[in-house]
Amino acid sequence: MSVSTTTSETFSEYDSYLKSEQERREEIRVAVQSLEQTAREILTVLQRIHKTDGQSKITELCAESEAHFVVVRQQYKELAKLVPKDQYYRFHDHWRFVSQRLSFLASLMIYLQTEQLTNKEQTAAILGVATNRDDGFHIDLEDFLSGLLFLANELSRFAVNSVTAGDFEQIGRASCRERV
Repeated sequence: MSVSTTTSETFSEYDSYLKSEQERREEIRVAVQSLEQTAREILTVLQRIHKTDGQSKITELCAESEAHFVVVRQQYKELAKLVPKDQYYRFHDHWRFVSQRLSFLASLMIYLQTEQLTNKEQTAAILGVATNRDDGFHIDLEDFLSGLLFLANELSRFAVNSVTAGDFEQIGRASCRERV
């Protein structure tokens, strides 16, 4: 066997590897795009709390959002199938932002339903992912905490809109709970 044949085979194997990696990344990208679309739909639903009559419709808006989260759970299952075992962080940048956004949306929904902040376990259950790295596809702590930071911004907007709409009790309830 000549050196050129061995070199040619090596480059051919490397080319095949690169093609399969590109295909995997493309499949992940497509799965993440559908997850992003569902996140936009949930955001659209929950943003209606800021409308004039939004506070009176919180229960039905949360129910509508929960129906979308059923889809999110399925989409995360499909995404998890595409990510090779022990390579979560290799591809994590693909779904980092959408996980942060979905963590925020789950946190907002829980807050609207219970008037309490969520924890990582509740958020992971809503998203249909694990909380621990050792358990496979999971919500990263940084993504969960970023979602809570987004929630802080949204709740301040909600408070301003509540006062503007004349609902002074909403802001009072929120400020008293945070001190406890």
